[in-house]
Amino acid sequence: MHVWTVISFAPVLATAVIDRRRAIVDLFKVVRTHVPEIITNDTTPLQVGNGDFAFNVDNTGMQTLVPFNVLSSWAWHKDRLPENGERPEDYAGTPLITHGREVVYDLPDPDHPEISNWLSANPNRINLGRMSLKYKNETLSTIDDPYQHLDLWNGVITSRFSVDGQGVNVTTQGDFDSDSVVLKIESDLISTGELQVEFDFPYPPIHKVTGTFDHEVFMGSYEFPQNHTTSLITCRSEKDAAHIRHQLDETSYFVNLRWPAEVPLSLARNEPKGSDKVSAHRFTLSPSASESKFMSFTAQYGPKINTPAQPNDIRLRNSQGWQQYWQEGGFVDLTKSSNPNSTELQRRIILSQYAMRVNSAATGQPPQESGLVFNGWWGKFHLEMVVWHCAHWVTWGRQKYFDKIFPAVYESLLPSSEDRAKRMGWAGARWPKMTELVEMGIGPGETRAFLQWQQPHPVYLAHLAYRADPSETTLKKWDRVLTATADYMASFAWFNNATGKYDIGPPIQGVTENSAPTEISNLAYELAYWRWALDAACEWTKKLGRDCPDQWTTVAENLSPPPQFDGLYAPWVGGGLNSSWWDDPALNKDPRSVIMLQGILPDTPVVDSEVGRKTADKVWDIWGDAAIRGWGRNILAINSARIGNPERAIYHLTNFDYWKFGDQGFAHRSGPNPSPPPYFPGNGGFLLAIGYMVAGWTGSEGHAPGFPKDGSWVVEHEGMFPSL
Repeated sequence: MHVWTVISFAPVLATAVIDRRRAIVDLFKVVRTHVPEIITNDTTPLQVGNGDFAFNVDNTGMQTLVPFNVLSSWAWHKDRLPENGERPEDYAGTPLITHGREVVYDLPDPDHPEISNWLSANPNRINLGRMSLKYKNETLSTIDDPYQHLDLWNGVITSRFSVDGQGVNVTTQGDFDSDSVVLKIESDLISTGELQVEFDFPYPPIHKVTGTFDHEVFMGSYEFPQNHTTSLITCRSEKDAAHIRHQLDETSYFVNLRWPAEVPLSLARNEPKGSDKVSAHRFTLSPSASESKFMSFTAQYGPKINTPAQPNDIRLRNSQGWQQYWQEGGFVDLTKSSNPNSTELQRRIILSQYAMRVNSAATGQPPQESGLVFNGWWGKFHLEMVVWHCAHWVTWGRQKYFDKIFPAVYESLLPSSEDRAKRMGWAGARWPKMTELVEMGIGPGETRAFLQWQQPHPVYLAHLAYRADPSETTLKKWDRVLTATADYMASFAWFNNATGKYDIGPPIQGVTENSAPTEISNLAYELAYWRWALDAACEWTKKLGRDCPDQWTTVAENLSPPPQFDGLYAPWVGGGLNSSWWDDPALNKDPRSVIMLQGILPDTPVVDSEVGRKTADKVWDIWGDAAIRGWGRNILAINSARIGNPERAIYHLTNFDYWKFGDQGFAHRSGPNPSPPPYFPGNGGFLLAIGYMVAGWTGSEGHAPGFPKDGSWVVEHEGMFPSL
């Protein structure tokens, strides 16, 4: 096989030993043999999907026993406006004096608190419905002898169980070419008319914004049947299809059904239209011929009515699509390692790749932090998280999924981001922290108003794209977004006459979101990222044959240096911070920002590598395992690899007692006050960290520089790109 031993900016071609790939993937098929006795927010599904759509299932291969969600990138809804009469146009933000001038920030409007909350929660992503098995005219509530497995190589979930002693077999597949799920249900109970399929449609609750987020693990309510309508649509010319239209205020979509003509099905409402019963929006799908022992159908979800592909066609092409996915791009093989942690690490590598294809490969937008499993932060994505969610697509040699998202999402947000910067008195584009692509709206709040480390991300992502495709096409494709980004960054920095340097902030919020934004400035990581991004933007401009704007160069070369106390990097200046911050539980509970200067951030002149190494050693001493949360272990591993400590790097990724991945590979947020799983910046960041440790980064030396050379790790890989 091909193994990297030197760093190059072209990947090893992933054309060898495909049988070995399949054998390794097949080692980690997901098997479930128990039904959850108690359903909690930590109860997680198996999934099929395509990045824009996911069908989340329980032990029945549907949502029969657990009301998991069916989510998409395109289905959104707005809550009814506040009852006190406040409207979106009333929102005016909050002005703050910023370096001698008044700037209006997207903070809660004290004169309009209700609409401020409404703007945070709206629009919100919706659950497209529930598909269940119906037994003897009731939703099936109990099964015996459950056995379920997810075939990762083919993207097929097979669920076997018994109902009153009769066997039932359900196969569930998604589709890469449409937002569809394909079901095949086999049982003698179908021929007796006792086992059928039921569709039900919830209504989104009004979202009460009481904090900074709102996790909806099981989305929607079935208690308000008269708030929305459903319609059954059939056509005489279509003998093998039917359609359900769901109307929720301004939002509508269709479930388009199709089945083989030789095994016909029929669809009927359970209740008369306009019913006020909780079952008002239930529909039953059953065989037209009583002797049939199986049902096979496609359910395609979308904003338009259409006739979907036949189920057998989707089954064939989807399995082929999954096989192609596993055969293309990068692959890491740890199976020859003797280290006792290697099998679990390999499992996480394989399952994270499945989870990312289902949840992090949408068209034109990054995922929310919980992907297509449930809503956190009302279904909206966070732009500071895009590197963790999506950078791995490039380093793992699967750039086409990266290119589906970037730079398109920034191009969509560019007009509103330029308007925001102009309104606030800056040049270029001020990217939001949290938003969506329906309204491209704001979420009034302190962190969302002041966070800044998302601003340089387009420059970082553009350089990743150029690493994979160093062409004029790439340069031109990213140029407008990159230029607007750098213009804002240079404009946002302000000249401090007392020091003769450019500062950033106040107000500004840092990576760890635990500071006083109006009291601090010159955050260490943000300063270093600012310098690198402005330098990198200049390089980009020169590649296109243009001169670098003077302001970019002037600001970059005259930024304040990252702050230090006693020879160690400090997170920021101000807010009462001094060298004792390492002993302050309110601050040392999350010191990740001071190691990020030598994390995903490439080398830059303002970072002293020896100070960075000593700072990393201090973080190692004080940041205990129980306190590490979110994507913390990923950045710790990357930092450890880059400062030449692979033993520490592998420790952070193999401390399995503190960082859980579910049986299907969903990363947990872990640490204090964890949110319900999954936490997909964990999975995406994990793959990015593995990429660093395996394929290296600019300037790294040797094979697998992030793995210990103690003889217990045998690392083989192909098709990987080095990181920046």
